[in-house]
Amino acid sequence: RSFTYEELSSATNNFSSSAQVGQGGYGKVYKGIISDGTAVAIKRAQEGSLQGEKEFLTEISLLSRLHHRNLVSLIGYCDEEGEQMLVYEYMPNGTLRDHLSVTAKEPLTFIMRLKIALGSAKGLMYLHNEADPPIFHRDVKASNILLDSKLSAKVADFGLSRLAPVPDMEGIVPGHVSTVVKGTPVRLS
Repeated sequence: RSFTYEELSSATNNFSSSAQVGQGGYGKVYKGIISDGTAVAIKRAQEGSLQGEKEFLTEISLLSRLHHRNLVSLIGYCDEEGEQMLVYEYMPNGTLRDHLSVTAKEPLTFIMRLKIALGSAKGLMYLHNEADPPIFHRDVKASNILLDSKLSAKVADFGLSRLAPVPDMEGIVPGHVSTVVKGTPVRLS
């Protein structure tokens, strides 16, 4: 679904700092309420991280084809007035990283951690084995695993993802595609 700048500005109270729920290399993330009452997360590209029109629309096309219970769902986008924004389902329990920190309100039990690890693995397995074409995430870390209202894991942030090479009709895999891990160096949670 295509959103207007005005719709997303209204959903976030003009991108107010009180609506900001995160920030990353791509830009700021805001919680918003769209016209039908649905809570969404809006990733707004910052100056310098804007993609070309073709690349942005290609990414939207790719993300809109990915459907799995352990992947964050893309709801829509905005590409107007010099803005590029992606609109995702909102994850009320934040990131796995939030729950693993020493200041976390309530520590995760072993069973909860196991459930989150399994959900994350299922999301990654879908990207590698079932997505067409296959996708390598390349930036898996606790801050890219989001948690829904039931603490179910949803893999997020495909900004550094790469399409896997797909064999042609003769079974020959075309040129080299880097699968080198990218992103931020962090400890394995």
